[in-house]
Amino acid sequence: MLRRHLWMKVLLCLVFLITGCGRTDVTPAAPTTTSTFETTSLTYVVQRGRVTRKLEFTGRISPVEEVPLYFKTSGYVKRVLVQPGDQVKAGDLLAELEIAGFQVTSAELDLALAQARLTQAEEANAYAIAQAEMALETAQEQLARTRALRATYAAETTRARVGLEQAEDQVARAESEYQEALDRPWEPQEVRDGYALALQQARWSLEIAQATYDQALANERVYQHDLRAAEIAVDQAKAELEQLKQGVDPSLVIEVQQAQQVLAYSQLTAPIDGEVVSLSLYPGRSVEAFKTVIILATPSDIEVSAGLSEDQLQYMTEGQKATISLSVNPDRSWIGIVRRLPYPYGTGSSVESPTGLDNSTRISLERDTSELKLGDLVRVTIVLEEKDDALWLPLDAIRSYQNRHFVIVQDGDRQRRVDVELGIQGQDQVEILEGLEEGQVVVAP
Repeated sequence: MLRRHLWMKVLLCLVFLITGCGRTDVTPAAPTTTSTFETTSLTYVVQRGRVTRKLEFTGRISPVEEVPLYFKTSGYVKRVLVQPGDQVKAGDLLAELEIAGFQVTSAELDLALAQARLTQAEEANAYAIAQAEMALETAQEQLARTRALRATYAAETTRARVGLEQAEDQVARAESEYQEALDRPWEPQEVRDGYALALQQARWSLEIAQATYDQALANERVYQHDLRAAEIAVDQAKAELEQLKQGVDPSLVIEVQQAQQVLAYSQLTAPIDGEVVSLSLYPGRSVEAFKTVIILATPSDIEVSAGLSEDQLQYMTEGQKATISLSVNPDRSWIGIVRRLPYPYGTGSSVESPTGLDNSTRISLERDTSELKLGDLVRVTIVLEEKDDALWLPLDAIRSYQNRHFVIVQDGDRQRRVDVELGIQGQDQVEILEGLEEGQVVVAP
């Protein structure tokens, strides 16, 4: 009997140990909202405060203006005149390429000769333009003088016409008087002879007046010819000047351009003042056309660049405020603004250049950046949503099942499931819109 009681006690102890040491988890499929659970040591208290949803990523300090340089033809590097970190001025020669079939020196000589021929032609053209301008001025002066004679010739013609008309009137009067004298036979013959002489003199005067008028008309015709000739001379001088102003023989310009192109294909020059931040050249190296070999930048004008995924870009907009901190010193931070997002999320270009499509996100910095250096790694934080005085729990306190969210609330020695509606969801906290009150204790899953 005693042995039987002893075995019963041992059995009860084993059952107690098994049930007491094992943890009973709340499964999402539990159909009831109130159940009995063993108390766990990990709980959370519903609190009120600020809830933030942030986007964080790593970026690098980069120049705002970064200019990739490349040769426009393939070949072998003849010499490199710069090193990374060198400061250059716009127009400085950075590297030379020895193109198959062309030597840089011969290209320079060809360019010099072509430019000399072009310069000579331009100087000759400038002299010809000056001469043409003088000729035009002379022609215009002659035309002005010729036009000034118009009134003189017109007056002479008018006077000659009036004189002719007067002479015709005198002849008519003399004929009339002579005829009347013939009708008076009683007068002496000397009187009739006088009228006859007057008539003859009037006829002579008429001939002179007619000749004068004819000469005046001839002079006016000559004047009109001279006037037309002067006008033609002005037109010709203008046309010649206009032709000269069109420039020298286009073939000379083309020759210079072709020589410049050959030389440009064999040389890299700095398009801006800046610093050599990247260099992948050395003498004798083979290079491909349109492949970036040097990158120039303005080191004093910097910003943050980052390559982001579509999952990150979908939450971003240009103009968003960002906080930037140094990866090696998180206590130092700067305020930034998202300046450019890649296409199609922002104003980034969708056209691929010879150096590829720039898919980087750019964030400008708003205050003194003297502590930052090109290449520094930074941590970028963008606040997507934020609310003060909100109920919240750690994200680990939330359980989910079939798109429903719930928690296990500890009420004394009992636990119950409570459905909750979530708001802002951050990386480590979540806003509780409905279902809980401040101060309630929630059991961790």
